[in-house]
Amino acid sequence: MTPEEKYRNAKAGLTMYKYIFLIISFFSLLPSPASAELIDRVVAVVNDDVITLSELYEESEPVFKKIRETAPPEQVRGALRKARLDILNSLIDQALIAQKAENSGLSVSDDDVDAAIERLISQNNTTPDRFRRELAKMGLSEESYRRKIKNQILQSKLINYEVRSKIVITDEKVRRYYQQSFGRESAADGYHLLQIGCCWRDKGRSETEIDAKKRAEQLRTMIEEGESFKEIAGQYSDLSSSRDGGDIGVFKENELAQYMRDAIVGLQPGQVSKIIQTPSCFQFFKVLSAKQGDVVQQAPFTSVKKEIRDLLYKQELRENFDKWVHLLREEAYIRNMLE
Repeated sequence: MTPEEKYRNAKAGLTMYKYIFLIISFFSLLPSPASAELIDRVVAVVNDDVITLSELYEESEPVFKKIRETAPPEQVRGALRKARLDILNSLIDQALIAQKAENSGLSVSDDDVDAAIERLISQNNTTPDRFRRELAKMGLSEESYRRKIKNQILQSKLINYEVRSKIVITDEKVRRYYQQSFGRESAADGYHLLQIGCCWRDKGRSETEIDAKKRAEQLRTMIEEGESFKEIAGQYSDLSSSRDGGDIGVFKENELAQYMRDAIVGLQPGQVSKIIQTPSCFQFFKVLSAKQGDVVQQAPFTSVKKEIRDLLYKQELRENFDKWVHLLREEAYIRNMLE
């Protein structure tokens, strides 16, 4: 079967229920958003599967909502267009991975999905009802969220075999990174800090101030028991710094906000601060290094070894994953109708 025949067959195979009207706000991306209601259509073909406009909309709406709320008015249109293309490319990658997983004979049961959701609810110190309300805020139904979780578990199983199992981070790599990043020559004046924040209501995952404090205490305890600060920050912090594993860079003492100064000054590198309260969050910090003039203090190797190993692992995982997906794309028939 030729690629064009695959496309025609895939498009013809769409069932009638997918031909629904989409809400007008989605079409703010188009030149004339208020001109008419538009019918669902195929926006990409991935081998024998298709991605429809409604599926793209469902995946995009939480991101679009955030852009509309935060981006300067003159930048909204361009940001929405870029986000739409980025999310479609992500959906294409997900489809390729799901196809590869299915062809590999992997499967995920409803019990696996139930267990994963229960872990998420427990880790976020919330309840099933609150969890469903949070999904509703993000524009997700419980059914669509379960589908996402199932796909994530399936893809994770495949990636464990295809990518993760082939990554080896040696002690030599970890030691070399420590010497380069924590050494005296590379240290900048000030305190190099990591940060975790647990917020409540619209600022974070906790519904009340009490819940946020409990989460912060739980996360700090996990770190004191040996978990990686960066790993915990990346998964559970409500602050924007979570994208960088909580790393907020280097601050001189006079650049620190008073609440940060009260928590940080007096700590030795490698130590974690007490929990402090700000108007909407509970936060705590870890000092990686400190330099005042010619005096440099750095976190002992043993106190940051796991953090460095996790960081290097993530870097290599990202690189290897990108290469693997690139190979999947090269071997696939892909038609992107939005480009």
